[in-house]
Amino acid sequence: MTLTLQWVALAVCLGCTAWRIPALAQRRNRGMFWTFAFISICVALSIHAIYMPLDGLLGGRNLTNVFLRLSLFAVFYLLASRVAAAYNSPLARRLIKGPVGLAILIACSLGIWISYFLSDVDGSSTGMASLADQPSIEAYKWFGQAYMAYAAAVVVIPTAKAAFSNRPPLDRAAALLMCIGFAMVCATMPLQLLEDGAIETRVAFASIIFVAAGLALVWVSFMRRPVPPKPRS
Repeated sequence: MTLTLQWVALAVCLGCTAWRIPALAQRRNRGMFWTFAFISICVALSIHAIYMPLDGLLGGRNLTNVFLRLSLFAVFYLLASRVAAAYNSPLARRLIKGPVGLAILIACSLGIWISYFLSDVDGSSTGMASLADQPSIEAYKWFGQAYMAYAAAVVVIPTAKAAFSNRPPLDRAAALLMCIGFAMVCATMPLQLLEDGAIETRVAFASIIFVAAGLALVWVSFMRRPVPPKPRS
């Protein structure tokens, strides 16, 4: 079940990335292409069959996981910023791009590196699952989830408001899908307390599918809008 969900999430993200290539070539909303591209990379690095050989090439010390965590921070920073702007939420933008959001981002990034260097990280392990008996690895995982949960929580309310607004149906559906996805990201924090990695992983990858589907619907909605007539000369 978990493995299937991981590959489905990767297929969805790769499909959305490929779908955005024509717009990238036309220099239209290039940020959306790169968002999908980086999400695809992060999802791929979470899959055992991809993670293990790649980390082996890097020395088998799980540096791939560090790259994955920090890349996810970048993705959530950019994505939350764009969603906050798209749904006209100055408060959400300040909480992401302002002093508080940047302080949390820096603290979690430093926490990733410090806990990594305090841990015995020899031997590639997808998600560092086989190293989880170390307190420093538990801290590492907490820091890895904390910033994503914070960024997701900031945009849950703006997307929820948009989902139940008087916007066009397609826009509301897109906002609802993203709201559900971001809420699931928030849920990964308390799920860590259950010490059931399978449930946490399923929720995390399901959240990716919801957010990616919501972003895709945003673009579909944009494409279906009538083109304004050109002004007469």
